[in-house]
Amino acid sequence: MADTKTTPNRTTFWLYVMSAGLVAYCYYAMAETKVYVLPALILIVALAVLLPPSRKRLKISLSLKLSIVLAVALFLGIALSAGAQKAKREEAAQLKMQQNSAARIAKQKSDRAAEYAANKTKIIAEVEYQLANSQPREAFATISKFMTVTKDPDLGRLQHRASVQVMRLDLEENEAGLPPERLKAIYSTLIQEEPSSRERYQAKLKAVENKLEVQRKIQEASAQRAVMEAKLKGQFSGYDGSHRKVEDAIKARLKDPSSYEHVETRYTVNTNSITVYTTYRARNSFNALVPGNATATVDADGNVLSLN
Repeated sequence: MADTKTTPNRTTFWLYVMSAGLVAYCYYAMAETKVYVLPALILIVALAVLLPPSRKRLKISLSLKLSIVLAVALFLGIALSAGAQKAKREEAAQLKMQQNSAARIAKQKSDRAAEYAANKTKIIAEVEYQLANSQPREAFATISKFMTVTKDPDLGRLQHRASVQVMRLDLEENEAGLPPERLKAIYSTLIQEEPSSRERYQAKLKAVENKLEVQRKIQEASAQRAVMEAKLKGQFSGYDGSHRKVEDAIKARLKDPSSYEHVETRYTVNTNSITVYTTYRARNSFNALVPGNATATVDADGNVLSLN
């Protein structure tokens, strides 16, 4: 028995375990990704190299350590190949879905264009009826259904009429609640459509434009403050909250800079700068430790512009 060349029990156990793991993972990979060729080839190699019967037939002699390393390498090979194939399948499926969606949209447009061409007289009459009976939103919806697939000037003229009537209806129902951008569009249009009311709409338009300008400036200032606050993070000490360059500027004015003790720092954000308020303690000319306050203006890059 001492001269037998069979694999030791411990080695056999590890080889069976690793082989079982490879088989299980390969089955999972193939079931999940529908990939059969590459994982199957890797599995065949794994079984041939690792299973004791095939090792014996192929006269493969590997140490336990090398067998485990090889098993892990094959395991990773299966994982990578299965993952790559799965990604390709998902990409192909996504492309197919996009192509199907594009084809469906194209068919819908084609069907709608054919519907309009075959029923133009009826559709135009329906829109005319809706406009004549104070149903501009319904008319606009009917027109919009076909305007994306035809450039018929008759339908275009009706679209303009419906749009103007919808604007008038919006003003009548909820002028005070409409967004400023919508009001601007309405007033600009009605100035041209209703010459007798031009002055009234011009005054309303000016008021709305002023409101929009105020909003724009507020948003711009808010954006600048956001940029400023983002730049501020690196200017202050994470330990005690002091502003590093302001602290250096204060120390430069002290009789005994080494006696400086930070107490508190506060700041307010301006449009292009910040105001830093610092409370500290330091020794005076009489060598007494006294409190002090400093107010500094600092730019976005942290440079001290003024210190009082």
